Amino acid sequence: MPTSWYQAIPEIVDLVVKDAPRSILDIGVGFGKYGLLLREVFDIPYERYEKESWHLQMDGIEGFKEYNNPVHDYVYNNIYYGNIFEVLPTLTKRYDTLLLIDVLEHFDKKDGLQLIDDLLKITNKSIIISTPLYPAVQGEYLGNDLETHKSRWNIIDFIDYDFRYSQVKIHDNGASLFKIYPSPQKKPSSPKNHLKIGYLLPHQGLTGGVKMLLSQMEMLRKKGHHITAFLRGNLEQEKVIPSWSDLEVDKEVIIPYGAPTNSYVEECDIVVVGWVYQMAELKDVKPAVFYWEQGHERLFGDIPEVNYEEVRNTLKNYYKTGIPVVSVSNCIAHILKTKYGLDTEIIPNGIDTEVYRPISKIDVSEIPTILLVGNPSHEFKAFGDAMITLNLLWIKGYKFKVKWVCQSHPGYTTNFPMELIVHPPQDVLVQSYQEADLFLFTSLYEGFGMPPLEAMACGLPVVTTDCGGVREFVIDGYNCLLADPGDTHQLSGHLEKLLNDMELRKMLGENGRQTALSFRYEHVVDQIEEYMKKII
Repeated sequence: MPTSWYQAIPEIVDLVVKDAPRSILDIGVGFGKYGLLLREVFDIPYERYEKESWHLQMDGIEGFKEYNNPVHDYVYNNIYYGNIFEVLPTLTKRYDTLLLIDVLEHFDKKDGLQLIDDLLKITNKSIIISTPLYPAVQGEYLGNDLETHKSRWNIIDFIDYDFRYSQVKIHDNGASLFKIYPSPQKKPSSPKNHLKIGYLLPHQGLTGGVKMLLSQMEMLRKKGHHITAFLRGNLEQEKVIPSWSDLEVDKEVIIPYGAPTNSYVEECDIVVVGWVYQMAELKDVKPAVFYWEQGHERLFGDIPEVNYEEVRNTLKNYYKTGIPVVSVSNCIAHILKTKYGLDTEIIPNGIDTEVYRPISKIDVSEIPTILLVGNPSHEFKAFGDAMITLNLLWIKGYKFKVKWVCQSHPGYTTNFPMELIVHPPQDVLVQSYQEADLFLFTSLYEGFGMPPLEAMACGLPVVTTDCGGVREFVIDGYNCLLADPGDTHQLSGHLEKLLNDMELRKMLGENGRQTALSFRYEHVVDQIEEYMKKII
C-alpha cells in the first residue's frame, strides 16, 4: 500500500501528545502506522501490553478491508471497515483527537469539507490533518480506488475553521499539517427553543417539489421542531398531507379560499412558502417567511405565447416582494440573479440513503430493465425523446424491457415491452429503482432533478441529459453518462455502451452511490435549520 512522508511523523505525534487524549479515532488506518506509534507513546512505556490494560481508547476506520493485518488486530480497540460516510453515523461515541493523515487528498473538495464537518461533530479536542504539499499523480492501487489522488489542499480551504497550520519541508515537496479545533459546543436546545415551523403546501399532487417539502418537514420534526402543514382548500377537507404520503406532522390546517393567511400562521416562528404564487399573500404576515425555489416551467421561460408578458410581469412582482428566496441549485440561483437580481443562498435537495439504497439481486435477468421515472404530462420531461432513444436501441437488435413509474398513463405505443406503474406508493418507487439495471432521464431542463440522484443512491447506472440542476451532482464518466438535451442518438449510444460493458455499469453505480451519500438528509436539514434560525 502507498506510504507517506516519514519525516512528518515527529511533528504529527507531537500534535497528538499536546491534546493529552484519552480516545483517538484514526481515519484511513492503512497499514496501522500511527496506531502503532501512538500505542508506543501512551501505553507501552507504562508496561500496558494487552488490550485489557490499555488506558487509551484507539479506534480506526479503513475503507479498504483488504488492508487488514495483525497490526490492526493488536493495536486498535476497534476498526470499522467501510465507506466513511456510512460508518460515521453508526458511531455512538465522541473522540478527543481524530487523525486524518494523508487522507484528505483522496477526496474532492466538496466531499472533503463535508467529511471535516461530519468529524467535528464527534471531536472533543482536535482533528489533525496531514496532506502533501504537492500530491503525486496516483490512481488505484491493488484494486483500491480509494488510493486515487483527487485534490490539493491549501490554507484558504480551511478559512471556515479554527485551525493552526505548519509545514514540514521535504526536498521540493513536503507535508501540510492542519490542526482543526471544534467550535465551542452549544448547549442542547431546550424544547422552548425549538421552532414552530409552518409549511404552506401548493397542492397535494405527487410531484418532486411536494415530495421535497414533505421530506424537510419530516426531518425537521425529528429534530424536535413543531411542524404545521397548511393548505388552501375547502373546510370539508380533513387532511392537508397527501394521501400518498405517510408523513405525520404536529398540526394540519386548511385555510379557506379567500381567507387572509395571517390569522392562520401567526403562531408560527417561520413559514416556508411552497410555491412562488403564494409569496404575495405572505408578504405582510407576522412570522418570518422564506421561499425555497425548486424551479418551474415559467422560471425557465417555458411560458405559452398567449400570455407570456402577463406571466413574466406577474413573476417579477412576486420575486420582488422582499421575501427571502433560497435556491435548490446553482442553476436556479443563476436564473434568479439574471432575471430578478436576486442573490440567493443554495440549499440542495436531500435524499434518504437508508431508504434509497442498493440491494443484492438474487436473480439476474438476461434481459435488462431500463427504468423511467416521471410525469408524462410534463412536456419538459421529454419522454417523447426517451421513446425515440429506446426505439433506436431496439431497432439495433438490443433486447431489453422498460419500466415506467409515472403519475398517469402516458399513451405511447412501443415496439419494445414496457410496464407502467401508475401512481404507486413510495416503497414501490424505491423497489423499482433497486430492481432495474439502467436508468434513463431525458428532461430538457430541471431545477435539481431528483430521479437521477434517487437512482444513484440505489446503485443504478444513470444516463441523463445535461439539464441544468443535475449539475449539482452529476460528473460525466464518473457517476453517469451525460448527453445534450434532445440528442436521442447520443442518449441511445450511452445506453448501448452500458448494455455492452458490465464493468462500466458497476463503476457508475458505485460512484453514484458515493455521490448520493454526500446529499443525505442529515446534511441538508442542518443547512435548512441554520438558515431558518438566521432569518428569524
